[in-house]
Amino acid sequence: MTSGSIQPGDFLPVIASNYVPQGRTNVLALAHLHMKANWHPAPVHSFTLPLWYRGTYDEQQAARERAVIFDRSHLGRFYVTGAQATDVLRRIFATEPLRIAPKQIGRAIACREHGRILDIVTLCHLEEGRWLVITGPQGQNSVRAAVEAAVQPDEDVVVRDRLGESVLLTVVGPMAAQMLEAVVGPTIPGAVPDGEAHEILLGGYRALVAHDHELSEDGYWFVLSPEVGEHLWENSLTAGIEPAGLAAWDTMRLEAGAIEAPTETPPPATPYHAGLGALVDLSEDRPFPGSEALEHVHEVDRVLVGLRLDGPRLAKRASRITANGVEIGACVNAVYSGALGTGIALAYLPPGLARVEVDTDGVMQPADVVPLPFIAAARRNLGR
Repeated sequence: MTSGSIQPGDFLPVIASNYVPQGRTNVLALAHLHMKANWHPAPVHSFTLPLWYRGTYDEQQAARERAVIFDRSHLGRFYVTGAQATDVLRRIFATEPLRIAPKQIGRAIACREHGRILDIVTLCHLEEGRWLVITGPQGQNSVRAAVEAAVQPDEDVVVRDRLGESVLLTVVGPMAAQMLEAVVGPTIPGAVPDGEAHEILLGGYRALVAHDHELSEDGYWFVLSPEVGEHLWENSLTAGIEPAGLAAWDTMRLEAGAIEAPTETPPPATPYHAGLGALVDLSEDRPFPGSEALEHVHEVDRVLVGLRLDGPRLAKRASRITANGVEIGACVNAVYSGALGTGIALAYLPPGLARVEVDTDGVMQPADVVPLPFIAAARRNLGR
């Protein structure tokens, strides 16, 4: 493929990610609490999920100024335990699991045989021989199946799916730690340093608490039993932590450059196209799916970039992009950023572009090409 020439199916957005199933979708364990909080639901990623409660922009603002709670229970999650658990994961992920020390968390990439991205996951190295894998919203079955298939008959490794046995709640915002003290006590937030995951007792059950800045704000992940999760959700709302839905999460993660597969990694995107080459660890003694293909990728003719639109019009997924009157690509995702006060989008474009035009429902809107992330630090540090 030559720069400036889009071939059918090349780097085009995964429209199927918005597919609405005709049959029954999965129900979140805490759906009754979301109904009580006046959710606005929609079937997404095979689950009926809360899109918003009070309002998408209000929820984004609350997350940037105070704290909100998200129900992320539609994400896949499974434990990999046993003496050879790390060896099994090393056969699957392009990211070297050994770079993640015990108690730490880190993003990792799983690839297909041709080097294209299968999923972008979070690996939680809880202790020696004990891992929790949190997959993207559409990779829960494929990634778990790949890990299960990598376990050899003589290895002491157990892969246990926790999707139906737990809930995953995330509290995000600059006041997350402070407001969580009224919910889980004064010691828990401070006991989990940034970038780590600890297993603790909550309500008499073993729970996982992880601390990160994925959305460019302070964030705490909780993997809990549904019973304890119900208490955490209700007590969080009582403490003034607002509920927030998928629309706010997706906007904030795009602002923070936290892409998901396959929505923002359409074929033929490899980690190098997606700006995730730093997560690829090539080694002759550690083959993994796609390693041979990735060894031969020396440079790419398209890279994932951000677009910051001028004016009031907004782009959307699949909006066409032109430069100097020539069509060069399409947006793989696009939202309105309340924090930046403008429309933003992601696209795979030839390197070196500074300005392009985006088709916003028939009107060509100028846009700056900017590096990711759009927001690299908490909003309180943006000088607003």
